[in-house]
Amino acid sequence: MTAEPFNPFPPDDPHYAAFAAAEAVEPMAGSGYDHELWPEGWEEYEPAAEVAQQALNSGASTVPLVNLPDAFWSSRPLFKHIREAAWASVTSPDAVLGGLLARASGMVDHRIKFDSGRGPTGSLNTFVNLIAPSGQGKSEAMRTAMRLLQPPRYLSRLDGTADPELYRDGIGLGTGEGMAEAYMGWVQRETGELDRKGEPKMEKVRAQVRHNAFFYVDEGQALTKMMKERQGATVGMAIRTAWTGGSLGQANAREENTRFLPDGSYSMGLLIGYQPSVAQDLLADGGPGTPQRFLWLSAIDPNIPDEPVPLPDPFRMPLELPPGDPIVSFPADLRAQLRREQIARQRGEVVVDELDSHVPLMRCKLAALLALLDERFEVTWEDWDLGGLIWVTSCAVRDRLIEFGRREAEQTRLAHIERRRQEAVAVRLAERGVDTATERVAAWICDKVRDKERIAKGKLRRLLAARDRDWFEPGLSHAEALRWVRIDDDRYLTPGPARVDRGGGQVDTCTPPGAENEGPGDE
Repeated sequence: MTAEPFNPFPPDDPHYAAFAAAEAVEPMAGSGYDHELWPEGWEEYEPAAEVAQQALNSGASTVPLVNLPDAFWSSRPLFKHIREAAWASVTSPDAVLGGLLARASGMVDHRIKFDSGRGPTGSLNTFVNLIAPSGQGKSEAMRTAMRLLQPPRYLSRLDGTADPELYRDGIGLGTGEGMAEAYMGWVQRETGELDRKGEPKMEKVRAQVRHNAFFYVDEGQALTKMMKERQGATVGMAIRTAWTGGSLGQANAREENTRFLPDGSYSMGLLIGYQPSVAQDLLADGGPGTPQRFLWLSAIDPNIPDEPVPLPDPFRMPLELPPGDPIVSFPADLRAQLRREQIARQRGEVVVDELDSHVPLMRCKLAALLALLDERFEVTWEDWDLGGLIWVTSCAVRDRLIEFGRREAEQTRLAHIERRRQEAVAVRLAERGVDTATERVAAWICDKVRDKERIAKGKLRRLLAARDRDWFEPGLSHAEALRWVRIDDDRYLTPGPARVDRGGGQVDTCTPPGAENEGPGDE
């Protein structure tokens, strides 16, 4: 998508031809403007729009999601270990990986940054959404990730568990101020004065006392609801700021309310469980930029084996600060590519979809985390490719959710329009009179509904004689327009306040004249 082709490899490099070939391939939806070859077969995934429409046509309540391919899980021993732990817990490896990445980003030393050549060094703070219907593995995926990945020694007690004085592990997420509060505490500080003994006077003040935290929200509905409300408006802004590692919180006049974290002074991971329908609220927040800062991974895995899988041993976050600046570096050719693409964006030569606006930064975070988990401070092209697979999977999940939600909303809108149209037709029929068959079926419907008190519309239609079923919908509309029946939830019929007028004020029954013994429903 750049203005002119770009190849970071010299012509005599063996990767040059493969990279040039990739330039001629239509990029996969969701891959942003990257040029490297994606793994074979990814372009064969059905477009999100088609998958969403198929799901709606089948009457499904949600859209099927995608999972990382076998090629990813077999690429490194660590990934095989993660998949075995997930399958041993009968949950999705994608979801466990997401939980592990989010938690790992909250464990890394806040001084560790990455330098991709795009500008200032970047934060590793990583946020993940796990998508699945209620009760289908989101919470278990988080628990598996917590059991599998133990905190580094510098954040642990002597028994190896997380030290809450240094690292808040798996805490809930409330207000935006609460995110900063997780890092705050009270400390003693010199006032600059001396007491009578000549000792420095001390005072108790609010200050940042820790640098690491991992937040977990098991159901995102409460969070997105709060983000819509005035008092929760700070949550979305805090999430967007924290993802970049920017200054968080505020310094108030009252010392006890001070919550301020300087830029780059904290590490944070965030994991949220979302039901597919509820996730639509967060996806709608694309303007401010909230959903772009999340990975979207499925907590459903159709490939979980039938046979039990042994639970592998946990492992510890393998981090020791290197001498000098703790910077995760990127290969020179990758740095050149990222810088070229950043320049193209800033010049307006590249137009990126709103939801893909943070592709480079997201992929840099993923590549750097994968390198750190492999005990390296140097990103390789393999890290970049594997991070790209995670990102493409996230895009496929996200795009299918968006398409399903959009088409479902449109279907609901059209159904509402049709319902209103039918109501208008019924009113017109009532005003000008209806044919005998429609009136006869309407009266029969009234009679049956009063007899049953409550009956499903489909069941009532099946009770009607086959010869009269063409008049069921007109008859029902006529009966509803005259208030003989009510329709609840577009499914159930109950008696209405009005009854059939027999003439002379006789309105205590719905049976039409002359039809006491034989009617449309008697077969």
